[in-house]
Amino acid sequence: MSHRRILPADLSPMETNALLCGGVAPRPIALASTISADGVRNLSPFSFFNAFGSNPPTVAFAPNRRGRDGTVKHTYLNAVATGEFVIAAVSHAMLHPMNVASAEWPEGVDEFPKCGLTPLPASLVKPALVGESPFQMECHLKQVVELGSGPGSGLMLIGEVLAFHVREDCFVDGILHPDALDLVGRNGGAFYTRASGAAVFQVPKPAGKPLGYDALPEALKQSHILTGNDLGQLANSPGLPDLSAMARQPGDPPGPAGLDHAIHRALAIGDMDEAWRLVGLRLKA
Repeated sequence: MSHRRILPADLSPMETNALLCGGVAPRPIALASTISADGVRNLSPFSFFNAFGSNPPTVAFAPNRRGRDGTVKHTYLNAVATGEFVIAAVSHAMLHPMNVASAEWPEGVDEFPKCGLTPLPASLVKPALVGESPFQMECHLKQVVELGSGPGSGLMLIGEVLAFHVREDCFVDGILHPDALDLVGRNGGAFYTRASGAAVFQVPKPAGKPLGYDALPEALKQSHILTGNDLGQLANSPGLPDLSAMARQPGDPPGPAGLDHAIHRALAIGDMDEAWRLVGLRLKA
């Protein structure tokens, strides 16, 4: 499959933004709560957002210049003026209220009553917490990074987390569980991702020095049935087992293609021992 080569110089800022939002996805959503110097609350979501360190705990989000005219947003003005903001994670139960908050309400409008979310007092900063959010951070603005001056250019706000607020039921066996958080992420256009349920899966990290793709038997790498993910799982093994000792069992397919399909099925359910047993048979076939 060929790739389309696209140069930013050939695109408008709006077209470039559409490509970034579609391809850099899904992105976590920062529902940013700020307050103006005059005490007016503001609430708006931003998906150019992530965490960048834990000592001190550091997050950043970008309420960028508007793509149509380069003007700045109320969130940016408030955070710079007061040096404070709250970032609330967005659960699926908050999806549509968050969407209402994303509208461009006029200056001086408090988005909390507009979208129906509940403002609660924070402990260390003046901007309000969001009562419905399962995970929130009170932040002190540490740095502003301007990434341009034209329409659509980035305005990154880097903050130090002063306090976390986490709903108790989100902890399962001592860790935050994605099903309990039930967060949503932003894709391109009107698309979102729900990060819970069947959409969530686990992948074991490499333990020590894994086998590596280059050490896999050549017959596996030449297979038209085994996928890149299949080979990646085998390459993540701690070492190459003694494949010569793998014994055939009743019901094992006789030919290479059948064995490759069987390896694929074993890997799909995470049965690495069975997958390697079948690999041993495959190399003898």
